[in-house]
Amino acid sequence: MELDLARFLALVRRELGAVEVRVLEARDAASASPEALEMRSPLPEGHVLAAWFSSEPEDRPAKIARLDALASTFDSSLLDPAPRRSRPPASVSLLDELRALCERAAAVNALVIDANSPVVWAAAHPEGLVGEAPLDSTPVVPIAGPRPKRPPSDDGSPAAVEARVKNASRRVLRSIRALLAASALRKGKRVRHVERAGSTPYLAHSFAGIYLAVIVFDSPFDELRAERTIVEALPRIERLVLALPPLDPSPRTGGGVVSIRRSRRR
Repeated sequence: MELDLARFLALVRRELGAVEVRVLEARDAASASPEALEMRSPLPEGHVLAAWFSSEPEDRPAKIARLDALASTFDSSLLDPAPRRSRPPASVSLLDELRALCERAAAVNALVIDANSPVVWAAAHPEGLVGEAPLDSTPVVPIAGPRPKRPPSDDGSPAAVEARVKNASRRVLRSIRALLAASALRKGKRVRHVERAGSTPYLAHSFAGIYLAVIVFDSPFDELRAERTIVEALPRIERLVLALPPLDPSPRTGGGVVSIRRSRRR
């Protein structure tokens, strides 16, 4: 729990350019007035998320809004000294959330990508994208919604379905790399991108400043349905990603890190 809290505070500090970020107890927050170079945002159960700066930020309203947004993703269980044994690890919950997102959007895969690398942090169907499948005994989740006519080589077997999902996901990863090269996300701005053309359309939304949530399709898709489902799922995905341990997530729990190789110039 301490590692998760430290990772959250480090993210807030990096996002805001603050020199220090702490969670104040309710009684401490009530007894002390905010300092001139301090920003605060309320947390559950009366706690306060406070950030200190070395000088007055020029874009103070924007930073306060960003602090509020990050505070809204805070899980109060991070402050519980006794871990809740009944709660599954964040990596497992993230895998479940991404698989549910696939079903609701009628997509073939859902990915969480680090915009600065980029690397794949998690995938609903990570086969071929990370080192190992997340759960060896877990079957491929059925994809909801109408499916396009299968090519002759796709006989509907688990292996054929896995190959189709893997190929579609890899094509999207190559497209995402090109997108990020010129993306406003590298400047800390929010990004929404929809790719409708080609054999592998997709929809991407940024979150937490450095991540992209991407839903992958292998045929034309219902953009309104996809937009609604990803926007509704983003707060939960953000909370779970921020709760992951600071080290690379384990491929066996649905997370993993894989570099996206740059194509060679001829």
